[in-house]
Amino acid sequence: MLSFLITRLAGACLVVFGVVSLVFMLIHLVPGDPVEMMLGETAPAADREALRHSLGLDLPLYEQFTRYLHGLLHLDPGTSLHSQRPVSEILMER
Repeated sequence: MLSFLITRLAGACLVVFGVVSLVFMLIHLVPGDPVEMMLGETAPAADREALRHSLGLDLPLYEQFTRYLHGLLHLDPGTSLHSQRPVSEILMER
């Protein structure tokens, strides 16, 4: 019975990891630049680079993924790109 539960738990963990990985990749495959959406296309290059750096979008993809996983494991969904507020606060309001 215990081995059955361990097998099921391991399978569930693999499925969750696969879904999280797929969501991360789909977010990065969506066309458009979130920085340009936030600041507009006419924003100075220095402002765009500063925002990219503050959001971590200038990091390599594997480092962005590890930060994403770290946030999920610590139940920290991050900051909303639209309102610049923590997503957990927005969820608690709803």
